[in-house]
Amino acid sequence: MKLIQKLIKNKEILKESFFKSVLYRIITIFLGMLVIFTITGDMIAAFSIGMVTETVQFINYFFYEAIWTNYHDKRLRIKIERTREVDIKLDFDLLKEISFEFSQTNTYVKEAHESILSFFKKLLQNESLAEIHEDIQRDKNYFELKHKDRSFMR
Repeated sequence: MKLIQKLIKNKEILKESFFKSVLYRIITIFLGMLVIFTITGDMIAAFSIGMVTETVQFINYFFYEAIWTNYHDKRLRIKIERTREVDIKLDFDLLKEISFEFSQTNTYVKEAHESILSFFKKLLQNESLAEIHEDIQRDKNYFELKHKDRSFMR
């Protein structure tokens, strides 16, 4: 599955690089032909030299862009892997305040009700928060009591 996603992503990146290259080359073809025509005064020479030069430069730019994009992606992946660990400091007072505020919420929307209950459940399952479980359980009970026999909108 991961390989398929990577191939699709690479295909999209190559496609974008290709179209970027084409657009850039169309602009430079006209500029190159204009310069050659200005110097030589010969439209056929301007067209011929301009097309050959730009075709070679197009191919060069396409591969340059593809290599650079791959290099950039690898560097980004390495940077993400190095910074995966996150140091989170829990502020128990803040969590208790949020829990209390949720307990005061009055909703008739089922998704909101379920989200708040899920919040309470996750806090109560977290062993690191054991010292505030009593407060959270109190707020959860109040919230559930407030919504007892409530019919929810969809």
